[in-house]
Amino acid sequence: MNENNDEPKKLVLKGDKKLLENPFLGSLVVPIAIVLVGALIIFGVTKMLSTETSYKDHVHELQSKAFGNKWIAAFELSKKIASSQIPEEDIPWLVESLTDVYKNSPDPRTRDFVVVALGALKHEKVVPSLTMALEDESPDVKFHALVALGNLADSSTVDWEKLKPFFSSDDHALRQAVVLTAGTHKVESLESLVVASLKDESVAVRYSAATALIYYKNEAALTVLQDLLFNSDRKGFDVNQVGNLKLNVLSAIEKVKWSRLNSVVQDVVTRDNNPKVTTKAQQVLNSLKN
Repeated sequence: MNENNDEPKKLVLKGDKKLLENPFLGSLVVPIAIVLVGALIIFGVTKMLSTETSYKDHVHELQSKAFGNKWIAAFELSKKIASSQIPEEDIPWLVESLTDVYKNSPDPRTRDFVVVALGALKHEKVVPSLTMALEDESPDVKFHALVALGNLADSSTVDWEKLKPFFSSDDHALRQAVVLTAGTHKVESLESLVVASLKDESVAVRYSAATALIYYKNEAALTVLQDLLFNSDRKGFDVNQVGNLKLNVLSAIEKVKWSRLNSVVQDVVTRDNNPKVTTKAQQVLNSLKN
């Protein structure tokens, strides 16, 4: 059976995907602790797989030559992994099985959700598979591979040199993802490239770089952070997106406890008119003083 033509529509737009303000990646920088599949929306699917299906059943569906719509099985599997505790003894089998499906899937949608499923494991054993996915022909697969690398609990086996080309990618989303991944893991060899991204032509990438540099406690980010937090003229961003941007910045400051930004956070408390933002800023200010 052939894959049908129902496309998974993401909450990001091709071309200029604004990563930071996207609810799909709303907490990407704190660290990139994403429930990767939580905000992915599937339109046009009239019959979803049973919620009682186990993750092993979904893997078998992906391996079946007769099963159609494999990307739906991969999507359901990614949700199952994100919401369930996979037994440690099953992880090698699961990674091997998904990697095999990835290698043998001509459909980029299936490969995309397989990478999302691998990323949802947050396990060091997925690193070789994610590294391979960085070279996929699909920008979406590359994007989710970068996000998944950022989401790892242990990144000690990642070859960070593989990420360098993404800093000069033509795809805005890939540039945003790589700076945030580098920042989340505080990769020293990539810090200079994150700093250079503060001058990116895309304001969304500049904001991503500034947020990522909070993890390095790099003061080169201060000017862009001030613009992000206090500039009222942000073309291309709506009110909710701006609020999410500010919350991401504040959460990053809180996580690394960068006391250098005490006065900046205090200004947010007194000057911002978004109650969610000011409440969070006060919480961060309190944590910085303790």
